Amino acid sequence: MRLDIKHWEMLNAIDRTGTLRQAADVLGITQSALSHRLAEAERRLGGFLFEREGRRLRKTPSGRAMTQTANQIIPALQRAEFDFQQMTNNKTTVVRFGIAAYSCYHWLPSFLNVMSKKEPHIQLELVASATQNPLKSLQHSDVDVILAPGHMATIGIDSIPVFQDELVLITHPKHKLANKPFIEAIDLESEDYLTYSKSAQPGFEYERFIRPSGVVPHMVTVVEVTDAVIELIASNFGISILSRWAVQSAIKNKTVSAISLGEEKLDLGWSALIRESEADSSAARLVSRRLAEWFTV
Repeated sequence: MRLDIKHWEMLNAIDRTGTLRQAADVLGITQSALSHRLAEAERRLGGFLFEREGRRLRKTPSGRAMTQTANQIIPALQRAEFDFQQMTNNKTTVVRFGIAAYSCYHWLPSFLNVMSKKEPHIQLELVASATQNPLKSLQHSDVDVILAPGHMATIGIDSIPVFQDELVLITHPKHKLANKPFIEAIDLESEDYLTYSKSAQPGFEYERFIRPSGVVPHMVTVVEVTDAVIELIASNFGISILSRWAVQSAIKNKTVSAISLGEEKLDLGWSALIRESEADSSAARLVSRRLAEWFTV
């Protein structure tokens, strides 16, 4: 390696602050010392990492690639040190987990209670921010386990089946479709449709239910947070197709109604996603297995 850890920390700090002066403050060194450190890194690499624009620095194309790498490895090293201290002091292993697409935690207290009894050496930490970018969070080691609906697996990621769910139409309780035993895609034609995703995801309602029919809802609005989608529907601002399990609290409280998609219904599998590099005996794989066991009880 041509660069030392101090150079990677420098790239991370400059990217976060935008100027040498602010980055130097973050790193606890003088601006002059940081300028020398940057020059040293560029000399070792044989090219420029940044170009000056007044007081600010603009990344060169190669500098951008190096900075992206720094932004992955520095947080990962910081978390590794934190986890080491946690394990040394408490003799526990920290496993960070998140939920893709939905902010649904009604099940969490019960699962944490089971884990504390069966795996007391594992400390679970919820990373709520992983909901929006689950695969990226997993690949960057921001989380260790993702509970995800549908087919989200990709290269370098293992998918462990956890439980079967159902995609359902979610409406206001007094909506005209609320009392139907099931709907057909044509029922959506005159509706204001709310979706949390900007693009059609494989294996979900658009690919399996809406597109084959050729039907297009009257209006489609992207609301990126599913909690907001549910609140809007509860106030009779549109309809949506969501996971029955993820919305069950609102269904139980009768703030929304759930209707099956088609007479045969539309199933939805949930899986635990972990990095393929995780050893068979790793805490992340153990948590994934415990999730599958817990949901099948």
